[in-house]
Amino acid sequence: MVKPIERVLHSGLFGPWERSIEVDLPPALNPARSPAWGVDSFLFFPNFMLLVWAPNWYLTYHYWPTSYNTHIFEGTLYFVPPRNARERLAQELAAVTFKEYALQDGNTLEATQSMLESRAVTEFPLNDQEILLRLLHQSARDYVADFAQRSA
Repeated sequence: MVKPIERVLHSGLFGPWERSIEVDLPPALNPARSPAWGVDSFLFFPNFMLLVWAPNWYLTYHYWPTSYNTHIFEGTLYFVPPRNARERLAQELAAVTFKEYALQDGNTLEATQSMLESRAVTEFPLNDQEILLRLLHQSARDYVADFAQRSA
């Protein structure tokens, strides 16, 4: 369902629709070279995420822990400089609608934290699709062990 403002500005929840410039993608982006490619995301331990969108823009997330059950969630959007007013408005529309999917992404963290605090679930069985989660947990354990060893 496309909103009227999205039709006029050619932009919306997933950013501007048109590529502002043509670029050759590096190998890590759209490695299959699919014409239907939309986004690739990369998580850098411990708290930084990069999402690169097909129409030549990207965003970053930072997760800053503030206690055992709270954090600050920051998102920053980066665009090619606009060539005209319509492109600038398309970027602004993407920026104001960005909060919608940032809230969706953040909501999964809130739901997981609530579930953990309830103690209703005590185990998380993982399958091969969660291999990156396994790596995250191992990296966190290694990071904490290294810190504890250096602090002792």
